[in-house]
Amino acid sequence: MASLFTTKTRVAGPELIQSNVLPRAVANALPVNGHMSLTTTLQGLAALETQWKSLEQESLNTLSVFQSYAWVLNWAKIYMTGTSKSELCIITGYVHARLVFVLPLMKERRGPITVLRWLSEPFAQYGDILISPGENSKTWLRNATDFIGHLRDIDIVRLRHVREDAGIADFCRTDLVDARHDAQAPFLDLTAFTSDESYDARYTSTQRKRRKKIRKELETLGPIEFRILPSGSLNDTAIQEAILEKNKWLKERGRYNRILSCPSHMRFLKNLSRSKVEGAEMVTSELRAGDKPISWEIGFNFRGTHFAYITSHVNALTDLSPGRLHMDLSQRHCIRQGLQRFDLMVPNDPHKESWSSGHVATSDYYLPLTLAGHVFGQGYLRTLRPIIREVYYKTPAWLLKIIKPIFGI
Repeated sequence: MASLFTTKTRVAGPELIQSNVLPRAVANALPVNGHMSLTTTLQGLAALETQWKSLEQESLNTLSVFQSYAWVLNWAKIYMTGTSKSELCIITGYVHARLVFVLPLMKERRGPITVLRWLSEPFAQYGDILISPGENSKTWLRNATDFIGHLRDIDIVRLRHVREDAGIADFCRTDLVDARHDAQAPFLDLTAFTSDESYDARYTSTQRKRRKKIRKELETLGPIEFRILPSGSLNDTAIQEAILEKNKWLKERGRYNRILSCPSHMRFLKNLSRSKVEGAEMVTSELRAGDKPISWEIGFNFRGTHFAYITSHVNALTDLSPGRLHMDLSQRHCIRQGLQRFDLMVPNDPHKESWSSGHVATSDYYLPLTLAGHVFGQGYLRTLRPIIREVYYKTPAWLLKIIKPIFGI
């Protein structure tokens, strides 16, 4: 059966109207009474709330917090208003009036190229679809890419950090182009531990001695206290201090992070911590020595997984390794909360090795839609970008400190 595409197009003002595109045969026909739609405004996103939240709970794939309605809505409220250069481009699929598929994307102009990318990227550390059990993901995705082909002024679809266990992964491997950027997302399986004693047993004797030494040295600053902060002023202050100290740490090493340097990032996190939308629970933990905070972790609990979004410590105390003790206490807290996985997310930096028990591979993919998109994909994403990244991460800190001012970074 040929699918009937239903698209939403802009008119004067923020309202949307429905306009039908003539049916055309596709290789993978949608289910009977299946159709697709496009959401491009905050009003349209708000209308999806009930069904989106229901779908995220029933999706069988390892959905991350970054596709939860709470995350998406709060991000869009900050970054999809005013003079934003990005636009919502959420592809939805329905059987009758029931939402069964969501491909959460946004349209963004980057120089001469218009790109469709994961909604909330680069804040979203992983990208995936939402799909109802029993639905064929490839059927919906192939219809979605065909649907995208009807949209104007899009040169390329670029999907970063697709986990190998994501609902969209198999489609990406067969239907999209590999962008030659593979990474590993480390995690700790918390179900292996039933107590603090079983958690201790995962360490080698050398690691146990190292952690005891760290705690003893930090205790010279005052009694150690690990606490979870409630939403409100204490949490707001912790977010601000954590980002400030993380940026100091990056600056000292000549590094640059688009997320942490964003002036609206703190406002987004503070709003999300107060969100009344169920689903993504923000958890901010703080480690104190005496009356002073020395490290923080800003994370999210979602569907049995704790996502360690930002870890930070007082930069002046780096040599005392407060972050190591904090991570130990944070993982123990998650075990006591009954969570199943502690996700340390990409990239798989060496310091994460002792905190993880496994890794999930991630890959980047793209789909060119125009000649410009093909040139951008082949010339930059597959060829130039991997070289730039390799050079960047091999460049010593002293040289990066010289390069950054020259290029205005």
